[in-house]
Order: sequence, then structure tokens, then C-alpha cells
Amino acid sequence: MIAAHPVIQVTAFGLSSGATFGLLALGLVLIYRTTGAMNFSHWAIGLLAVIAYLYLANEGVPVVLAMLLALALSPIAGIAAYRLVFRKIPRANQVVTILITIGIAQLYASLAAMVLGFKQFTRLPPWLPQGKVSFVGTQLNTTDVVTIALAVGIAAGFLAWFRFTRTGRALRAVAQNREAAMLAGIDDVRSSTIAWGIGSALAALALLLVLPHVAGKQGGLITTFDITPFGTLLIPAFGAALVGGLVNLPMALAGGFAFGLVRELLVLAPKPWSDLRAVAAALLILLLLVLRTERFFVTAQEREALEA
Repeated sequence: MIAAHPVIQVTAFGLSSGATFGLLALGLVLIYRTTGAMNFSHWAIGLLAVIAYLYLANEGVPVVLAMLLALALSPIAGIAAYRLVFRKIPRANQVVTILITIGIAQLYASLAAMVLGFKQFTRLPPWLPQGKVSFVGTQLNTTDVVTIALAVGIAAGFLAWFRFTRTGRALRAVAQNREAAMLAGIDDVRSSTIAWGIGSALAALALLLVLPHVAGKQGGLITTFDITPFGTLLIPAFGAALVGGLVNLPMALAGGFAFGLVRELLVLAPKPWSDLRAVAAALLILLLLVLRTERFFVTAQEREALEA
């Protein structure tokens, strides 16, 4: 029988991983709902902030300040991608859009690899506090606790902003019916620009929460797998987005936590189940695609807009 303490520790780590999945998924859903772009460049755009953070930290900038400054780079990259490329592509041409997002991902990932000097491993200094927190007799990593708290707080603030502010309502109007929103005087280009900026910032924050802290007090590592166009976490993030049918933001966040928990709790399962973490994520994504979960979270008007 598995002891309680390992379960609690693995659950905390799973929720921490799920928090990063959830933040990535929020950005994916926001961009897709507002602009119709299935953004496969999401990971690579966030990766640029990690590279900027590494450069600033190596230049002697305090790590927390370096993180805050680096966060500004990914929104700039995301907005540039939208204004210079995706704004010019018809929304109905999804195949072309997907292919171009993959091309943008390759471009940004290649830039990141070039800045890193094409090294196999690059160490990242941590910016979150390092230590242990006692919880029901179990020692949890401070980074896991802070990551969960930050992700939940930022996601809750973002969802409140999206629901209750004037700009958030404008984004929702564009997402539901772009033509009607334009007739009502809403600038769809401005709304889409904001969506790309916020979505890219969420991607950057997710990567800055996870990559500099994978090795505890030693910091983190960027590997050759991390600087590929899809990175190491984008596929689970897409799975989390699919929980809400790529349209429901709260369910995308919940899906992130669910994917993180499933992936990490499988570590405690007996073999061969403990070796099937990636397979379990792929099966969940396939199941969500077959079930077409967007039917449960959108109105008829939203469904027509998404299919247009």
C-alpha cells in the first residue's frame, strides 16, 4: 500500500505541473477564440522570454527583475506574429494558419537555439524561493506551492478581467460574432492584438515558472528538447484546452490541473502503468477529440462563429 506522504508530495508536484499546463491552455484558448488561430507557435513564443531571462540574469540583473523584464518580450513577439502575419490570413483557411504557426514556431525556436549557441544543455538560475514547506507532516517544495498559488491567482484575475471589464467584454464579443462586434463599433484588430499579447504573456509565465526550477536549488536546464518548436509541454497544454473544447477558459484551466495530476500520479502506479504517462496523455487527447467536448460549453451562436 502506498504511504500517504509520497501521495501528497506527488499530488503537489502534479498540481504544479498542471498549473503550467493551465496557463498555457488559457493562452491557447484566448487566441483561438478571438482570432481563430490554432497557435502551434505558443511554446516557442514563450521560450523567447526564457532566453531573455537567462541573458539578463547572466548580465547581473536580479533574477526577479530579470523575470519581470523578460515577460515583456513574448507579448511583443506574439503581437508581431499577429500583426505581420496572421492578420492577413482569412479565418476560414485553418490549414494555412496551422502551417504558418508551425513555421513561426520553427523561426522562434531557431532564434532561441542560436542565442544559446546550439548547446545541448544550458543552466537557468532559479527566481522562485527555494526551500521546504510543511503540510500535514509532509515537506513540500516551495517552488511547487508558489507555482500553484501564482497560477491560480493570475488565472482568477485574468478570468475576472475577461468577464467583467470593458476590454474583456469586447474580446468576448469578437469571439462570439466578429461581424456583429464590428457593426457595434468594436475594433476587431485591436481586440485580436490584445488577445495575442495576453496569450503570449501567459505562455511566457508558464515557461518561466517551470524551466528555471526543474532541478531545485540548482535551478533548471534548457535542453535540446525544450528548444524544439513544440517543446515538452505544449501537447499536454493542447489536451487541457480541449477539455473546454478550445472555447471555455475555466475548463481549460481545470483541464490543465487534471492533466498534471494524471501524469504525475501515474508515477506511483505499478509497472507497466508508471511508464505510460505520455501514452495516457495522448489517449486523453484522443478521447476529448472524439467526444467533441465543445458541444457542452458553447452556445449555438458561438458554435456557428467558431465553425465559420
